[in-house]
Amino acid sequence: MADKSQKDFAKKLTQLSVEDGLVSPEKVDAVLGALTEKPPRRLKALLKQYLHCIKQEIRKSQAVVEHSGEIGEETLQDLQTRLSTRYGRTISVSARENRDLIAGLRVSVADDVYDVSLAGQLESLARDVH
Repeated sequence: MADKSQKDFAKKLTQLSVEDGLVSPEKVDAVLGALTEKPPRRLKALLKQYLHCIKQEIRKSQAVVEHSGEIGEETLQDLQTRLSTRYGRTISVSARENRDLIAGLRVSVADDVYDVSLAGQLESLARDVH
């Protein structure tokens, strides 16, 4: 397990790996090359923490749109534009069918979830009743 200083170092390396709000493969290669040339102590633990941070950073730029029925390309484009504006970076959107939603959408960007589905409203109502 990485200690605090390694976590902080991995976060700094991640910041160096981001360009215009997106993880840059070239910058990741440069970071890994520098670590290979002068490996720090506990390199394996640092690389695991760096990988974890890079995965989190990538998730910040991806939206998963769950839907129960048909969803048009125009709707996905509109969501991509709105999410990119909201988060201040380019967000790529992918659609996934989820019949359990009954109707509506559930959009996830990293740890943020926007649920405007019938199933989500029913869950909320059930929590309020109990």
